[in-house]
Amino acid sequence: MNKQEQNTNPKLTADDRRLETILGACRLEPVDNTRIKNLVREKIMREKMEKMRRTRRVVWSVISAAACVAVLVVLALNFIVPQEIELSASTMAEVREAGYNELIVAPGKRVEMRLSDGTRLVANARSRVLYPDRFEGSERRIFVNGEVYLEVSKDREHPFVVESDGFDVRVLGTVFNICNSSDSTASVVLVEGSVEVTTDRDLSVRLKPSDMVDLVNGEIASLRQVDTGDYTAWTKGLLALRGETLSSLATRLSDHYGLEIVCDRGLSDVKVYGKLDLRDSVDQVMSAISEIVPMKVEREGNRLTMKSGTMK
Repeated sequence: MNKQEQNTNPKLTADDRRLETILGACRLEPVDNTRIKNLVREKIMREKMEKMRRTRRVVWSVISAAACVAVLVVLALNFIVPQEIELSASTMAEVREAGYNELIVAPGKRVEMRLSDGTRLVANARSRVLYPDRFEGSERRIFVNGEVYLEVSKDREHPFVVESDGFDVRVLGTVFNICNSSDSTASVVLVEGSVEVTTDRDLSVRLKPSDMVDLVNGEIASLRQVDTGDYTAWTKGLLALRGETLSSLATRLSDHYGLEIVCDRGLSDVKVYGKLDLRDSVDQVMSAISEIVPMKVEREGNRLTMKSGTMK
């Protein structure tokens, strides 16, 4: 049937003829849907990666800024740290926009909480944690500065990542303790399950239960087996000592009590063994230490100095 016959065919209505005209105009080459999907997928991945980089920059800039503020406050108030550290409104707005909340633990305090996925988190004194209201995406990521104990809810499809200064700890579901300090040293102790510690230079080590990895300046320094109870006792208000030097102990007690606690050079390398109950007052703890190490304590304001001798 030619065009003229088609146009004059009384059996075709005006709508039929219009439809045939449209269909004829739409007979194009088939669309490569696979290529379009790949291009869209690549675009989405680029946007996700850029968003992740922006989030990491914002989060760590907050941690760094807060650390600087903390140092200034400590110096100004003679080692008394306030319950909350003020940050600029613009900085906090960026943290909220990135979807993170901020937890700051004051000296002498310990905070326990549940994250949105059911993970139990216990944060020690002078620790800072940034965590989201709700985990989204392919992984569950938090940021830690200080010491935290974690019982991670199992979810193999969404690995749990703890990002710290210079390294990440990646888990599926496990119990472990992570601690980093201002002198660029850090440690991870695995209680149960399995974790992988990866440095910023892409060096990694996989831990087995009772393994402890030490890091210095973001580099893996040692890996050894330990009694995990010694490193998680703080969650129960206890401090287990197995050959820790008195100077190191003084630093930990300073963090806990919010005081400046130091020891004379002659005592700094003395090793201490035993357990301390951090629920006791600082005076009671000093008295307990003096039963292990012959010493006396002099106090001037918020500064305690441990010196050779005997307590009165």
